Amino acid sequence: MRAVFAIKAWAAVAPGLQNQAQWLQWAQAPACPVGVAEVDLAHVPPMSRRRLGLLAKMAVSVADAVLPSGQGVDIPMVWASRYGDAEKMIALLKSQAQQEPLSPTAFGLSVHNGVGAQYSILRGVRANAVCVASSHCAPEAGVVEAVSLLQEEGREVMLVCYDQPLASEYAAFHDEPVADYAWALLLEPLRAGCEGFALQALDAGGSFERDSSAAALPHGLDVLHFLLQAHRKNMVCSHAAGQWLWERVHA
Repeated sequence: MRAVFAIKAWAAVAPGLQNQAQWLQWAQAPACPVGVAEVDLAHVPPMSRRRLGLLAKMAVSVADAVLPSGQGVDIPMVWASRYGDAEKMIALLKSQAQQEPLSPTAFGLSVHNGVGAQYSILRGVRANAVCVASSHCAPEAGVVEAVSLLQEEGREVMLVCYDQPLASEYAAFHDEPVADYAWALLLEPLRAGCEGFALQALDAGGSFERDSSAAALPHGLDVLHFLLQAHRKNMVCSHAAGQWLWERVHA
């Protein structure tokens, strides 16, 4: 499958990177963000805001930036994350190990689709919402799912990709650079005469080599880096989970 699409709008957040101007400057000399992201969700009711962990706040903030409040309730959404809100899950595991009672609310917020579900409740979204995870290839899995929905719906689909470092107890499982980040894309069909992107899986025995820039960033940010570089025509990503070719195309 060769997934082809255009990007109508985008937003991203990470430590020290809040707006599009900062991200475009970052794309010229990318570095792995360090620290804790600052997220302003003053427009979210306090009771709802308290239920959101940092990861959920980042995801909600970029989704809202792409789809302002009151818009997009009928737009399908895809939520892509390698780990999901692991912080809440690990807190539940600690409670269970100490034989403490588990909160049903905490459990509901910790499952992998918890972030997307919270956003749907906050914004009254009635459209299809899908949560995907695919080891290193969560962004690619998200795009494939989003373009599939785009072909069915024929209008627009929002993709949100987000992750954060695992807690110290699980840090040994990190196999790539880590950072807090979230980005959102509003995808639409690629129309004649317009520029867009294409994504396809490559044969496992291919001779492509992974881009050197990928070594310094979490894969999700490596993908965003490619999307923001207007002069970059293609990127190959190779992982144990698969090999993918990203292309900038013109219809």
